[in-house]
Amino acid sequence: MLPALTALLALQSVETRAEDARRRVADAPARIGTLDAQLADATAALERARAALTESQAARRELEKEAAAAQQKVSKYKDQLMEAKDNRQFHALQHEIATFTTEVQRIEEQVLVRMLEGDELGATVKAGEATLAADKKRIAAQKSEIEAEATALTASLTTLQAERAELIKTIEPRLLATFETVLKGRKGTAMARAVDGLCEACRVRIRPHLYNQIRSGDQIIQCESCVRILYYVPPPKPEEGEAPAPDAAPSAS
Repeated sequence: MLPALTALLALQSVETRAEDARRRVADAPARIGTLDAQLADATAALERARAALTESQAARRELEKEAAAAQQKVSKYKDQLMEAKDNRQFHALQHEIATFTTEVQRIEEQVLVRMLEGDELGATVKAGEATLAADKKRIAAQKSEIEAEATALTASLTTLQAERAELIKTIEPRLLATFETVLKGRKGTAMARAVDGLCEACRVRIRPHLYNQIRSGDQIIQCESCVRILYYVPPPKPEEGEAPAPDAAPSAS
């Protein structure tokens, strides 16, 4: 393979790694923001559960007050029942006792419902607290990993820039200009492997005589479709007893 092709492949590797590093560094705030949003959601869910529990407990206390007030009326009317002066008054008091006894029973049933509801909500709050504690620990660790990765990648960019500067010195300016033009126009990929008679990047078939020239590795040839600089990597030699890889040169017909 031409030394120029080898240098361009090395440069492409540097460009790819640098672009990936820049992307990961740029994505770090969004990734951290996603984790913060997850924590905020878990916190909000716990707060809703706590609010629901507080509301349920308050409603239960109000019902208990109502039940106590109704029970006091039952007791009062029972005391008055002993002092009834006639049947009409006696029956009227009995009616009030029955009415408020029924009311006490109704309210006590609602209190029971609120008690069961409170148990469920209390369990939800407890589970939410455990989940939030676990989420805080997990998210803190993940944020630390992202921040450490971003720091390391930022440092690696300095190394890659130095590596790129050294490589550029070995590449002919005209060829470097072609590489950089294609790199910009093809979203960071200026090189493409030629395999089985196709450009691996755009999947367009390469004319047979050009494919043979690419296989020889002694010329700089660009894809006629996507204009990427083409290179050829020979298939690995087969192990003893294995059939050779099916990458024979196409005929010139």
